[in-house]
Amino acid sequence: MNNGTGRRTPTRDPYRGQTPQRGRNRRIGPGPGPIIGIIVAGLLLVAAVVMTFMALRTPDEPKKQPTVLPVDTGAGESTAAETEPADVPLTYTDITLLSAGDVMYHTPQLTEAYVPETGEYDFSATYQYVRDLVSSADYAVVNFEATTAGDAFEYTGYPCFNAPDTAMSILKEVGFDMLLFANNHCNDTGTIGITRTQENFVKYGFDYIGARPDSAGKTYKLVNVKGVNLGLLNTTDDLSYGSTGAKSINGIPLAEGDVDRIDTFNHSYLDEFYTRAAAAIADLRTQGADIIIYYVHWGDEYHLLHNEIQDAVAHKLCDLGVDVIIGGHPHVVQDSEVLTSTVDPEHKTLCFYSLGNYVSNQNRLTMGDTMNSTYTENGLTVILSIRKYSDGATLVTGVRTVPTWVHRYTDGTTWKNYHVIEPLPAAYESPDAYGLYASGFGVDHAAEAYRMTTEQLGDIVEAFARTVSLPADE
Repeated sequence: MNNGTGRRTPTRDPYRGQTPQRGRNRRIGPGPGPIIGIIVAGLLLVAAVVMTFMALRTPDEPKKQPTVLPVDTGAGESTAAETEPADVPLTYTDITLLSAGDVMYHTPQLTEAYVPETGEYDFSATYQYVRDLVSSADYAVVNFEATTAGDAFEYTGYPCFNAPDTAMSILKEVGFDMLLFANNHCNDTGTIGITRTQENFVKYGFDYIGARPDSAGKTYKLVNVKGVNLGLLNTTDDLSYGSTGAKSINGIPLAEGDVDRIDTFNHSYLDEFYTRAAAAIADLRTQGADIIIYYVHWGDEYHLLHNEIQDAVAHKLCDLGVDVIIGGHPHVVQDSEVLTSTVDPEHKTLCFYSLGNYVSNQNRLTMGDTMNSTYTENGLTVILSIRKYSDGATLVTGVRTVPTWVHRYTDGTTWKNYHVIEPLPAAYESPDAYGLYASGFGVDHAAEAYRMTTEQLGDIVEAFARTVSLPADE
């Protein structure tokens, strides 16, 4: 019998405490001697029975102890662990995502790129000093603010951009992986340009967003980079400023069949845009997007601070769960900030309202007294460090900003003009290596551009770093 402690209680002796039965007709024995002998014999018999019973009884069982298994400590030894297995260590994958501003080909740039001997256009000099930076990123994105409509239109710059195919193919050679097409110049050459430019994206091996070949496609894309799923979207302000008339972009009417091919938003229909954006984000999450980056073409040209529409759209996208917002169109670098969701206060969104021009002919010489014309020479390249953990958690762990400056100068020997993108501060710190002595102002203007852009950015890098929370067991 078990007493509840795990030990058995000995079975009670059935004879203990009993006295001989007293009968009415008790037999009279021969006297005390024989009686004593009989009693002794009886006691011996009882003792024998008890001993036999104890010999046959199952011995007490000890209390069951927990199973002990050896655990590998990684040091060639083992230690005891009770039932619970050791925790699997958390691992992660890091990638870098590079984003640059507006690529625009004004007429002077087309003229300087033309090679009479071949009849082709060579833009390689423009990107000679940023190739290493771009190609070193795991994935690189830039805004292609032009069309490539081919011979159907003259090659020209502002106001209606149509560039030769090599203006696009050079970007692939430099190392860009994705081109943005939802911008205010994507409709400059109408249906022909919208169609042929997308065909060239495919021809030259680019991913692209902001447009689709037909209404059945998607204007956004899920891209896998080394195991990290990036959900990437692109939209443009149609610049109709709330007009509810015929659909247009930048004042150029969209053909009926093209209305749904470009991702746009209208100030009078922001709720409609938010609904579409929410559906696209949800679709990307369903596809397995680990992180969401939204590229938005918006804002007021040449304004150093973002406007109310940008503010409203950015905060709504933050509430929809977007992780990073990167803007373009103002042609200058605008302010940046870290937004906090009103739906989930734990969710933060890093927002760069405008990266400015990556390359263009806009500068202090060509634009004269235009507001902030000096700032149009400047651009910003943003490099995000994105980490995905083995448990699926994914976050932006850091951001690096590389200011750029377009060095526009004339070769004093050949009288050929150049537009060269200079990464800062590397260029003005090593002027010989970056060709800044090709002009008398190269070093000074590069240093000034760096100062202007860093002042414009403020402490955004540090401010974002303060919001990053890594797992405690990393």
